[in-house]
Amino acid sequence: MTAADLPLLLARLIAVQVELFEAADARLRTEAGMPLVALLPLRVVRATPECRVQELAAGLGLSVGGASKSADRLERRGWLYRTAHPSDRRSLLLELTKEGVAAAAAGDAVVESVMRELVIPILGEAGAEHLSSDLARLRRADTRANAEDDD
Repeated sequence: MTAADLPLLLARLIAVQVELFEAADARLRTEAGMPLVALLPLRVVRATPECRVQELAAGLGLSVGGASKSADRLERRGWLYRTAHPSDRRSLLLELTKEGVAAAAAGDAVVESVMRELVIPILGEAGAEHLSSDLARLRRADTRANAEDDD
């Protein structure tokens, strides 16, 4: 068995990420009137009960400041609003507006189409699910490693 060429693996992951990002972003702008950087936080807020900026930051892999700016942009578009946390007066919850829920659903449909065109023919449904699971495991491991570095 030969050792994996890990620098090549990293280069390929980055290239594929950039290519998929650009394809999804272009289609989202044309078909749903939004950039991919708007859809991603909408998805995190939708999926996270009692989502605060901290959870948005963790979900996107951004700093708290970057996540706050992202939330500001979504709020200006009318897709998100902040509301007082019921048990912590110092904290605000992020919630999608009705328009934000609709925008996320429209964006999801576009991304689904892009992924079905570009990824599924190569990996198949099971392969795509396996890759998604592996990437989630890598992300969790990286998050834990970064948390340990903070200690």
